[in-house]
Amino acid sequence: KWLLKREYWEHKGAFFWAPIVIGSIMALFVFVSLIIALSGLSSGMQINGVDVTNLASIITPEQKAAFAAKFAFGYAGISMPIFIALGFCVFFFCLGALFDERRDRSVLFWKSLPLSDRATVLSKVVIAIGVAPAIAIVVGCITSIFIGFLICLAAAITGINIFGEVLSSPATYLAPLQIAAMLPIYALWALPTIGWLLMVSAWARSKPLLWAIGAPVMTGILLSWAQRMFSTDWNTGWYWKNVVGRLLASVLPGSWISEQAGASGMDVPITAMSGVLNQSWQLLGHANIWVGAVAGIAMIYAAIRLRGWRDEG
Repeated sequence: KWLLKREYWEHKGAFFWAPIVIGSIMALFVFVSLIIALSGLSSGMQINGVDVTNLASIITPEQKAAFAAKFAFGYAGISMPIFIALGFCVFFFCLGALFDERRDRSVLFWKSLPLSDRATVLSKVVIAIGVAPAIAIVVGCITSIFIGFLICLAAAITGINIFGEVLSSPATYLAPLQIAAMLPIYALWALPTIGWLLMVSAWARSKPLLWAIGAPVMTGILLSWAQRMFSTDWNTGWYWKNVVGRLLASVLPGSWISEQAGASGMDVPITAMSGVLNQSWQLLGHANIWVGAVAGIAMIYAAIRLRGWRDEG
C-alpha cells in the first residue's frame, strides 16, 4: 500500500493532473467552439448555400432520432485524447521507474528499508496497468459526459432538443461501464511493453530511451536490409507488428483493436462502444495476447532480478 502511495505521490502530475488538464482544455475548446457556432447561427449562417439559421425547420424527426442514437452510442469516444496521453505517461513512467532511482542514488535509501525488489517492481506494474488507467477512465468519462451535455444544450438552444432521446437510451449509461470493462484487456495487452521498459530501466546504465527504442527498431532495420540484400523469405512484417509493435506501443489504449479486427476479418464499429467492448473481449480467444502477457511477465521477473543485481558503486 505504501509503495503504491509513493509511486502516486511521485508521479501525481502525470497520472492525475495531466488527464484533468487535458479534459479541461477539451471542454473549454468545445465550449468556445459552440459559442462561436451559436453566434454564427443567430446572425444568419449559410452552409453550401443553404440557410441554416433555423436548424429545427431543416432537420427531420428521423434525422434527429438518428443523430441522438449515434451520439448516445459514441459520445464516450470524446475522451480519446486523454487515453492517448495515458499511453505516453505510462511509457515514460516505466522507462524511468528503475533507472531514475539509480541515477539519483535514491535506490540506496529504498534498499535500506525492509522492502523487497519484487514488491518495489510490482508496485510500479500495478500503477501502470491499474491505478493510472483507472484514473484516466474516471476523468475521461466525466469529460465525455460534460462535453456531451454541452453539445446537447447547444442543440436545444437551436431548437433541436435531443435530451429526451439521449437520456432515455441505455447506451448513454452503459458507455462508462463499457470503458471500465476494458481495463482487464488493457492490463493484459500492455504487459509486453511494461515488462520491456522496466527491464531496460533496470539494466541500462545510461540513455534508457535509446536502448528501449533503438534495440528492437535497429534489429528490424537489419532484418529488413538482410531480406532485401539476400532475398530471404523472412517475414519481417511479422517482426515489426508482433515484436516492435508489442514492445513499444502496447501501452496505448485501444491498440489491440486493429489486431482483433484483422483476426476476425470484421470492421470494428468505433462509434459504438458496445462493439468495441465485444471485439476487445474476443481477443482473449487469440494466442497473441497470452503469449505477449507471458513474455511481459518474464521481463518483469528479469527486471526484479536486475534490480537486485545491479550495483551502482
